[in-house]
Amino acid sequence: MSVERQTMSGLRWTAMAKIVGQAISWAVTLIVLRLLVPSDYGLMAIVAVIISLLSSLAELGLGASLVQAAQLEREEVARVSGAIVLLNIGAGLLMELCAPLAAIAFHQEQLTALTRVAGLQFFLNAIGTVPQAMAYRQMNFRWLSTTELWSVAAGSLATLGLAVSGAGVWALVLGNLTGIAVRTGLLLRAGTIRPVLELRGLGKHLRFGGMVTLSRLAWQVVYQSDTMIAGRMLPSAAVGLYSVSLHVATLPMQKIMSIVNQVALPAVARLQSDMPRLRRRVIEASRLMTFFSVSTMWGLSAVAPEFVDVVMGPSWAGAVYPLQVICCIVPLRMLSVLYNTAVLGIGLASVDLRNTLLTSVVLPAAFLIGVHWGVNGLATSWIVALPIIFLANFPRITNALGIRAMEVAASTWPSVVAGALMYGAIASARFGLMSIPAFGRLPLLVLLGAATYLGLLSLIDRRMYPDVRAFLIALKERQKN
Repeated sequence: MSVERQTMSGLRWTAMAKIVGQAISWAVTLIVLRLLVPSDYGLMAIVAVIISLLSSLAELGLGASLVQAAQLEREEVARVSGAIVLLNIGAGLLMELCAPLAAIAFHQEQLTALTRVAGLQFFLNAIGTVPQAMAYRQMNFRWLSTTELWSVAAGSLATLGLAVSGAGVWALVLGNLTGIAVRTGLLLRAGTIRPVLELRGLGKHLRFGGMVTLSRLAWQVVYQSDTMIAGRMLPSAAVGLYSVSLHVATLPMQKIMSIVNQVALPAVARLQSDMPRLRRRVIEASRLMTFFSVSTMWGLSAVAPEFVDVVMGPSWAGAVYPLQVICCIVPLRMLSVLYNTAVLGIGLASVDLRNTLLTSVVLPAAFLIGVHWGVNGLATSWIVALPIIFLANFPRITNALGIRAMEVAASTWPSVVAGALMYGAIASARFGLMSIPAFGRLPLLVLLGAATYLGLLSLIDRRMYPDVRAFLIALKERQKN
């Protein structure tokens, strides 16, 4: 089977699992939002920041190195597995010891116990990382998608049950841990390679993984710095309001990009010897991604007042402006992630690292300024800083891939123009529909936005729909096979 066919198969299975899992997760989240309070989400956001920072060190990029390596021996995988076990156990112990410092740093006594329990996930990751990496390397996406679906379902249902029972923030922590435990158990069913505690022969993995780790750690510090700054300077209820707004705004991005990255990294790694073919596929992917991301994210931004009122409830009214602003910038973030993944796939981790280091200067500086205007100021920081970062970093990426910036612009501008006009149409129509309650106004605005976007795009770029149709047909054919 060709790499393209394996990629399409992987996209189909991963997308199916993500869609079903996301439906379950969203249904549970909408119920839990009404059972918990913003301060609960504020505490969980801080715990998530600590976990994500240590996670970058716990693997040292060795899982990605296993996926990317051109050739692997079984003994080599065993040594990598031993290193991953040691690193994750060390990260888990470090989190248990440093939990009181988190409580002191963020002025929240509850963080000691919350952080210690959440840190148990590192002991699970110690034994699940290598089976997962090897499955990605083999492009066994059907099995991985099933594993992901069951873990999401288990974690979501555990969260719901605990929230209903009045567990508060513990529903979020224990629900997440349950999902990770189920995923690890399923990964181990595929078999494991006995870890070997020996560093011999790991030089190339440590070099590549080290670059990936530095980039990921810098990325985590940068993209979690808003929550860290908010946790220090704003009350926990405000942190919760901001984190939920950010979560809702970026959730489609996280789910779509997790699908793309899971499939794209091994696919690009296999195509790295045929760069012209790789470049064509990346341009095609950016065109389709912009089509879907602009319609979804700018559409959500345009109907944010009605969405928050109807779906999230009146206690989350302060989320309207952050949701609007952050949704507008998400398509640009998704495009950046796609091209960064392509660069990693051909082994140029140093390019990704340099881009991340530049981002690590600009974005936190914007957050430090924006936090003085509270939640809305933090949200505005995203839309100011990210275009600057993109313009500074993107030339380095296109040079590495041999793609001209004009090719990227030509593949994305029709969706951008149609999305902007769609946004204007929804904003204008709202004035004439204000007499209708929000629950009736929301579907009308969604239908108007969809019709405007699709209609305009059919006039601006007649090639888009044949491309989208071909993509969907390819997915359907892979389903039959």
